[in-house]
Amino acid sequence: MKPNIDHRKPNKKSYTIIVWGVFLIILIAQIFWLGWEVERLKTTIEQNEKTIEVNNQAIDGLQDYILEQIRKEHNSKFI
Repeated sequence: MKPNIDHRKPNKKSYTIIVWGVFLIILIAQIFWLGWEVERLKTTIEQNEKTIEVNNQAIDGLQDYILEQIRKEHNSKFI
């Protein structure tokens, strides 16, 4: 004789709802993480562009200085 224990069997629909719920939570978390990463990359790109601009200005200044020194040296040889 089987004991009369009422084991509630979860039905397939509740498992499906739980699986979809977990899936949606993970999907939403990934969307927010991706948005955060995009913002971080934008900030990094802006900083790199500023650094490149400063470096270009420094290079231009050094080139002008070197050319001026070469001209002075060249002119002093012919005097």
